[in-house]
This record gives sequence, C-alpha cells and structure tokens, in this order.
Amino acid sequence: MKRIRVILSLLVFVGIFLYFSAVQIRTMGFLSPLLKLQFIPSLLASFTGAFAVCLVIILLTLLFGRVYCSLLCPMGTLQDISIRVANLFKSKKQKRFHYKRPHTFVRYFILTVVAVCGFVGFSLPLLMLDPYSNFGRIVTHLFGPVVLWMNNQLSYLAPQSFYYLSCYSGPFWMYFFLALVFLAIVGLSAVRGRLFCNSVCPAGSFLGLISKHSVFRLSVDKSKCNHCAICGTKCKAECIDTGIGKVDHSRCVACFNCTLACSQEALYYTFSWKKHNTKSASIAPKSASRRTFLSVASGLTGAAALYRITGGKSLACAHSKSPLSPPGAISYAHLKEFCTACQACVSACPSHALRPSFSSYGIDGLMLPELDFTKGFCQYECNVCMTVCPTNALKYCPIEEKQLIQTGKARFFPGRCVVTRDQTDCGACAEHCPTKAVHMVPYGNGLRIPQVDDEYCVGCGGCEYICPARPKAIIVQPQSVHTIASPPVIEKQEKIEVDGFGF
Repeated sequence: MKRIRVILSLLVFVGIFLYFSAVQIRTMGFLSPLLKLQFIPSLLASFTGAFAVCLVIILLTLLFGRVYCSLLCPMGTLQDISIRVANLFKSKKQKRFHYKRPHTFVRYFILTVVAVCGFVGFSLPLLMLDPYSNFGRIVTHLFGPVVLWMNNQLSYLAPQSFYYLSCYSGPFWMYFFLALVFLAIVGLSAVRGRLFCNSVCPAGSFLGLISKHSVFRLSVDKSKCNHCAICGTKCKAECIDTGIGKVDHSRCVACFNCTLACSQEALYYTFSWKKHNTKSASIAPKSASRRTFLSVASGLTGAAALYRITGGKSLACAHSKSPLSPPGAISYAHLKEFCTACQACVSACPSHALRPSFSSYGIDGLMLPELDFTKGFCQYECNVCMTVCPTNALKYCPIEEKQLIQTGKARFFPGRCVVTRDQTDCGACAEHCPTKAVHMVPYGNGLRIPQVDDEYCVGCGGCEYICPARPKAIIVQPQSVHTIASPPVIEKQEKIEVDGFGF
C-alpha cells in the first residue's frame, strides 16, 4: 500500500508541478483536472454550486482516513520529499521521529479563525494557509522562471522541438515573501515531519476531525506488538504512541511507513467500525477544556455562517478601490471571496496579461490576479483562465459569452495622443481593438483620431497595450461589477466579381 501511495502521490505532484512551471506541457490541457482535486478550492467551489469534488474528498476521508494529505495534496508530497532529502544528511539517530502530543488548541484555533474569517468575507487567513495555493505560488514564481530558462536554452539547441518563451517578472517583495514561505515549510518538515499539516494547515485540521471516525484505520495488534518502537520512529506525523500502542487517527496521514517498518506485522489497516473496538481508538485527550473550545469554535463559525446566510455584508466589499479583475470574476468582491491566489490563471495566461496584485484588492487580497497590460493584453479568443480556476472564482463560460464580458471600459485622453501632440498618423489602438469599440474619426489636416464607443468595449486592453504614447493616451478603467457589452457589428460581406487581375 505504501508503494502504491508513493507512486500515485508522485504522479500527482509532478503533474501539478509541470502545470505551474512548464508552459509547453500546460498548453496541452490534460493536467488541468488535477487542479480541481484539491480540498480547499473544492470546498470554496461548493459554495458556488459545484459540490462533487468536495463530497468525494470528504467521503474518501470518511472511508480511508486522510489519504488526501498523502495522495492528492502537492504540498504534502513536497514535505515528504524534504524529509527524504534531509535524511540524507542526518545520522541514524537524527532520522528517528518520536511521538509528540497534539497541538490541539493551536490547530483548532487556526481552523476556527480561518472558518470565521471566510464566512464573513475576509479571505487573507485562508489565502495564506491553503497548502495547494501556497504550492502553486511557489512553483509559478520560484521554480517556473528556472524551467522557462532551461526551455529557452533548449530552444537554441533544438528549435524544432522547443520555442523561446518570455518570462513574467514580478516585484521583489513577491519573490522574497514566497522564498520565506518555501524555506519555512521545507525547514519545518525536515525537522518535524508533517507538523505543518497537523498544526497549521486548515485542510489537515478539518479532515482530521473526519478521519478520527473513518471506516478503515490503522490498528495495533497488542498480541503481536513487542514494543520495539520502530513504527514510532518512522511516523512522520509523530502520532503513534508506542508506549500504549495506539494511533492518533486525527493526525495520521495514511502514509503506511509504519506498516512497512513493523517486522512483527502488528500494525495493519482494517475495518474499524466495530462494537467496543479499542484497537484503533484515538489517543487525543477528551478534556473538558477541549470540548469547551470546540463548542465555542463551532458557535463562532455557525454565527458567522448565519450572518452571511441572513444577508450580512461581506467584508470583501469594504475595499474602496475597483481593480481590473479577470473575465469571469463577476465582480472584485466575488473574486476576493472565492479566490485563493493559487496563480493557476496567472501561470496559464498565454499573453502574460494577468499578474499577482499587491494592494489593489486591499490587504486581504494579496496576490489575487489582476489584469495588467504592460506585457500583453487579454486575448479575445481565449478563456483559459476560466478553464483552470479550481474554485469557480472565475466562472467558466464559452468563448462566445466571454467575448461580451465587460471587465472595464477604455478611456481616451486626446492630449496624450501622438495624433494631436505630434500631428502624425497612428491608429494602432483601433487596429488592435477586436470589437471595433475604438475606431478612427476625422480630426483635421487629413488626420484621423481615435474615438471609443463604450457600448462595444470589453476592456481587453489591446488598445492600451499597443499605444505608443507615454503616458498612455488610452487606458482601460476597471468596473467593480462586470457587465455585458453589445455584440460587435459585423459588416455584411458582398461578393464582387472582378474582370482580369483586379489591379
């Protein structure tokens, strides 16, 4: 079982890693379903009506324990790799894990804060602690540029198989912040195994509540156990108390390291829903203080949920700015409520028109995607960002509908335009406008100047990107709530018969 788990987890890990880092593989599209199999994104998606994936993960946990943490979570596999690499530099004694009492208060306090903030519309705690989103950000911005550099070197050696790709370059603060997160998680796992999963990660804490009552669990056969404690030294979750021969199932991530290490075959995976079953009982203490804390936490979470259900205003609406959110976001408030800033859309955007934000969405919208037209524009025939979004923060719609989404409206500044400033022809903005919302009208002296028709503008940014003026003579101003533009007028084509060559 352990070997099967390792193979499957590595396949999922490599697939998600390649999606976030390797552009040529990502464009094939067969890796994007892996992004939908993550627990917290699927949990958020369930609030938009997509229940299937979330229910499947919860059902798997109820049946087999926290297999999600060992099979599907890329951050969990990254921690396993860190543990394995760190063991290469440790002595035999240093490689051993030991049972540690659970940090019950810490893990459930964090889970409560994340749940309450999520229900009232303050997404920062969830955004910062979601393991999948942290993995996506780390790979996109720390490892992605390295993979692109390698791809570009190969493009010189084998131009028929590889083509040169431009790389997105973000601000220094983003790389510094993500490097700290990466080093913290890798360093913690190298020293304490899956401590992040069992004390900090909200997904691990929530699934741990379910896995305590799973149908199949690890059990200790006390008649075979000789208390050698080898299983405890191999348990990266530090959840096997070898002294009394019991497993804390709320922290067990079903890695099966212990079953492979036990020479007596005293540890086995078995059906646990039996009457008076003491073999697989959880060792987590059921103290009065713990029950009190869980009762208070449940009450706060329920109150926050009731607040939203009864029409309470989301804190996501408190920010006064209106950033240029991607198509499918519906509104910047909707994006803030459901987006975890995993960077799937940022890494997938073929024209680099999406970038992580800093302060555009407020403090709780750190690194959420926003449109930026300095290095590209939103392609009219593209909806890949909607396709890859795992939380439905970017609502999917076909190309025909996406082409009418008005994320913003172009505004023209005549005093900046080269036509008025330099008395010369231009018209680049009109040429790049896919809906002809920007068109040229007579200006004088045989010149023509741009004019914007808001009715047809979709805010794609083609005009802003191509404008040669500095500062830009035409910019897209965002709309806090997306609207629908009028379909562009298609000129009737007439068949003209020409005698001879036609010139």
